[in-house]
Amino acid sequence: MAAGDRVTTASAAITGTRIVEPVRDAASARAFTAAGAGPYATDPHWTPPLPGEERDTFDPRRNPTLSRAAARRWVLTERGTPVGRIAAFVPEYQPGEGYFGFFECPQSPSAAVALLRAAEEWLGAAGCRTAHGPIAVTARDRIGLLVEGFERPAVLFTPYNPPYYAALLEAAGYSPGVWLRAYGWESSYDDPRGVIPLAEGAVDKSSFRIRHLDLARLSDETRLIARLINETLAEAWHFDPIDEQEALQLAALLRPIVDPEIALVAEDAAGPCGVALAVPDVNWLWRRAGGRLWPLGWARLLRWRRRIPQARLMALGVEPRVRGTSVAARLIATLVRTGRRRYVRGELSQVFDDNVAMRRVLEHMQLPVVRRYAVFSRTLEH
Repeated sequence: MAAGDRVTTASAAITGTRIVEPVRDAASARAFTAAGAGPYATDPHWTPPLPGEERDTFDPRRNPTLSRAAARRWVLTERGTPVGRIAAFVPEYQPGEGYFGFFECPQSPSAAVALLRAAEEWLGAAGCRTAHGPIAVTARDRIGLLVEGFERPAVLFTPYNPPYYAALLEAAGYSPGVWLRAYGWESSYDDPRGVIPLAEGAVDKSSFRIRHLDLARLSDETRLIARLINETLAEAWHFDPIDEQEALQLAALLRPIVDPEIALVAEDAAGPCGVALAVPDVNWLWRRAGGRLWPLGWARLLRWRRRIPQARLMALGVEPRVRGTSVAARLIATLVRTGRRRYVRGELSQVFDDNVAMRRVLEHMQLPVVRRYAVFSRTLEH
């Protein structure tokens, strides 16, 4: 069967016939979006996607990453109703490796297998030997399956899913191989080991300084952020460097939400050498608006936009030339000190388990791990 052809399965687990079909037009794209909400009908911690977020992800005119990655989507329907979905991606920068993402499924192993096999056949036809996921387009985007930390809503641009998804993937032949974690912070944090004064004192004795992001030069600043992230994460698992167009897209994304107080750049005599990019958690705002812009959503967003009580650290990186110094610790210490002026809590995510240097800093500060994620993988049959 050719990749993308109709896959039909029947099972006693779901009455009737299930059909997995590729997204080909506007109607099936709407079905794909509708299927994304199905598993969360009674989940108080789920946050609906931001308006246009999924549409833009799969539009090459709005998502420059798709110039370097092929994408395909499928919808699982039962009696004409969308009940599940999946997407698959073939990144140019990782030959032989494929990704699946946007996986949503009822609590049925056979339904999960139907979706996963459709994606796997397409990936295999594209020359992929392995499938990894969930990953949304690239491994530096939304990555991993939430496996611990279901008792609170996800923060901006981090995964959230029902607890039973891990069992569905394992039953379909997948196993976890890459692990990530999120660290929590509260404004009552008392710095039990005195990391903040130690970090600030150590840096003050050298030539480093910390400044806030310059909103008047946001495009240039995001190019700088992209360069620092690229240099920091060059050795990270499946990292795809951020290119010029993606840096400009980042500027457009940040402009309406960035808070310069928690977006920091470290500089020394040779120039910028580190970045800590935190943003207000717009997910909190979106939930308060009920996940809708009409009829009262816009008014609620405008009323509450400056009252967001929590933030997410999206990126933290330092140039290789300053590794082993206290630059990373100083950036985090400054975030903690300035963040408590406006925010009640924060989350530092997603940190790869093998990022020993970053984990050492965060664990020395005794910040608790509040969530864990896993990337599941399976060797494809040819």
